[in-house]
Amino acid sequence: MASCSTIPSLVGPQIGINYGEYSSNLEDSSPVIGINYGRYGSNLPPPEAIPSLVNSLSIKHVKTFDLDPRITKSFANTGITLSLCIPNDKIPSLATNLSEAESIIRNFILPYHKNTIITAISVGNEVSLLPQFSNHLVSAMVNVHKAIKRYRLHKKIKVSTTHSLAILSRRFPPSTAVFHQSIGDSVLEPLIRFLQRTNSPLMVNVYPYLAYKQSFPSIPLDFALFQPMNSPRRRRYIDPYTGVAYTNLFDIMLDSVNSAVKSLGLPEIPVVVSEIGWPTRGDPGETAANLENARVFNQRLVEHLRRRWNKVPVYIFALFDEDQKTGNAVEKHWGLLHGNGSRKYDLNFSPPI
Repeated sequence: MASCSTIPSLVGPQIGINYGEYSSNLEDSSPVIGINYGRYGSNLPPPEAIPSLVNSLSIKHVKTFDLDPRITKSFANTGITLSLCIPNDKIPSLATNLSEAESIIRNFILPYHKNTIITAISVGNEVSLLPQFSNHLVSAMVNVHKAIKRYRLHKKIKVSTTHSLAILSRRFPPSTAVFHQSIGDSVLEPLIRFLQRTNSPLMVNVYPYLAYKQSFPSIPLDFALFQPMNSPRRRRYIDPYTGVAYTNLFDIMLDSVNSAVKSLGLPEIPVVVSEIGWPTRGDPGETAANLENARVFNQRLVEHLRRRWNKVPVYIFALFDEDQKTGNAVEKHWGLLHGNGSRKYDLNFSPPI
């Protein structure tokens, strides 16, 4: 969880001006909205039960944090897409050993890809700022891509890696955002060039709740929660260098990523929001982490993505609470479902997205 620069000023109660963010036709193509399936929880359903639970939410895209064949097999012939993840500790050896990459594809992808729709493989999870992995990351991704290409699956399965927004040393104003100097030129520039060469997306974890929490009280809660479009007190933030007006924190954070990419002298790249959500509970004093705010955030996120003309795929975090995670209490309470499969709160994802 990275520290976050504060938003200098918010203008209100004026109605925000939309600068090309929304389509006038709300019936345009539906956004891609998926769910993260983590398993650090007690009494969770077995993998075989997950597809029906995902279908009950009208969601057709799932992202996992490993390569467990039991999960991959459970999604066979379901029409649900699957994004897999190679564990962090495999990265150093993958960087120097193409045969290990080929072994992973041969053992964990080839037996299943004809029946399970595998769309992406993340090489590690949030390792960009960890030198023991980041120094090997691009080479590992290149080898995994070579292995996939050997089996002619490179057009179907994209290779990327997920990043936390801690990779940004400056976020606000969004037009001035830059990556940390320690990884900008050495890690992220070659990584993004690889993604562009292979037509793969940049995967980033975007958490407005954390930005709100770390910048409190500079960021108003309603700005982080996608304030209602018809609110008479709707706030907006105007980037002082571009004049672009924002009415929510999510769009600011996305544009910060785009600006940081451009600061490296690179063209814009498609972005996938690999994690986003709002916690239902936190540590004492985290009053904004509650069921109602989580419901409001996720429901308004869905509605906001439908209005956006630039359709950004997102994966909501997460399917279940994960009470076996270590760290602060807030880490454990992001799930949409209880362990028995019942909903913690109501969300409308219909029609299927």
